[in-house]
Amino acid sequence: MSDRLDALARALQRLPRALEQQVEDTVRDNTAFLEDANTAQLAQGKDATGADIGPEYTDLTIALKQIKGQPTDRVTLRDEGDFYSGIVAKLSGKQFDLVGTDPKTAELEEKYGPDIIGLPDPALEEFRQDYVKPDLQQKTRDTLGL
Repeated sequence: MSDRLDALARALQRLPRALEQQVEDTVRDNTAFLEDANTAQLAQGKDATGADIGPEYTDLTIALKQIKGQPTDRVTLRDEGDFYSGIVAKLSGKQFDLVGTDPKTAELEEKYGPDIIGLPDPALEEFRQDYVKPDLQQKTRDTLGL
């Protein structure tokens, strides 16, 4: 019994670092979810705060989008898809930032605001609940031998 308690005490000492590493691993392993969540919200015409992207498209842009069969009832910032595919998650430990790597990013941010890239709190909470929490629970069980 004493050996088991000693092993558990050692495992508890390792647990904080193990959980920190697991968060890093979970974020790294699921960057596609984060990037896809950002492009999905853009397709809905929403920025990182959940606000509508504005200003609205010009009449010329609306006409061109109608020809292409693209939505005109909201600003999606999608024409050919280069901007969307240029949104990547940059990792720094357990933290991440979504950044735009497409050459148009700075121009789009100047016109539509700095919040076009990023996730609103509900999307971040979904990521925590669906990805981070289960991984941390499993890592805790594994580390403590439960």
